[in-house]
Amino acid sequence: MPGFGATEGKRFQLSVGWRYAKAHRSYFNSRFNRTFTDLWNPFERLSILDISARYALTRRSSVFIALPIVFNRFSVKLPPLGILGQQHHWHSSSLSDISVYTQRWMLDSHNHPFENFALGVGIKIPSGIWNLKATIPDETGLNPSRRAVYPPAIQPGDGGVGILVGFDSFKTFRAPSILRGTTVFASGNYLINPRNTNGTGSIIKNLGVPLTANFLNELTNSVADTWSMRAGAAIKVPGTWNKPKLKGLRVLGVWHWEGLRSHDLFGRNDGFRQPGWSMAFGPGITYGYGRNYWILEVPVTFEQHINPGRTALPGLPVRTASGLAPARFNPYRQMGLVAPVSVSLRYVRTF
Repeated sequence: MPGFGATEGKRFQLSVGWRYAKAHRSYFNSRFNRTFTDLWNPFERLSILDISARYALTRRSSVFIALPIVFNRFSVKLPPLGILGQQHHWHSSSLSDISVYTQRWMLDSHNHPFENFALGVGIKIPSGIWNLKATIPDETGLNPSRRAVYPPAIQPGDGGVGILVGFDSFKTFRAPSILRGTTVFASGNYLINPRNTNGTGSIIKNLGVPLTANFLNELTNSVADTWSMRAGAAIKVPGTWNKPKLKGLRVLGVWHWEGLRSHDLFGRNDGFRQPGWSMAFGPGITYGYGRNYWILEVPVTFEQHINPGRTALPGLPVRTASGLAPARFNPYRQMGLVAPVSVSLRYVRTF
């Protein structure tokens, strides 16, 4: 759980975190899909506030609860004609899916105060709305009606009961002297979502265009597995050890890898989903003083991959060198948005 990784042994903590990201470029595999971006002008904003708590059951075992609240937004040109289309907007602001997670440190901190690793398991409760609707026109820009908002990423919830599994680890160096006080860390979690589809009308249905047979299984949104991993180092700032108000300051360098699976570990994979992954690396700082702890990270995306087969949109095919390509292989009608940079801020209070 974010913000609690190296705080083993504390009794009770509260945390407030915020993550913000904007995306306006669509990708096909790992390439910028310029034609789709220019015609549809997609814009996605993900803004997530979460309130989390950690309670130490024993010196080595803890239970966490996280309550996320989303303030998401999406807009797109309908009809998708670039400067000739009209930009339409819809919002998603609501409680998201609540997670409860238990974790146990595998080494006794009395004998291993400078390194440890933990394993955890939990449950994600479908408390967020997964069928949020707004007045949205079809692809022609006409026929407005109450439709499920899309893409699935801006829905507050996914409608599935999920199982969380994860790990957390750290090591603080005492030697050599150049590394003394430096902490390296790694953590990750995987969300197992066994539910197949959630009954929410997908973008495939909402566009209101004629469908070929390959799209008939994608009229509702899929409930997909997701994962995230991070690893990095927290480095002491020279000249701060003898300054009580500055000795808790560290500089961060963190690598992030997160994504959504094309095929789940368990259950079927019907419905529409937007699988892919992104990698980011960015600077950050942490600051601890007394019972207070702050974390700031600014990851910058340097690699991304969007599955073009599972994110293709129906519609007229485009003309290629070999003639008319089937719609399902049409790279110009495929939505896969990736944010170039994100901001993450967290405050932790120990009681």
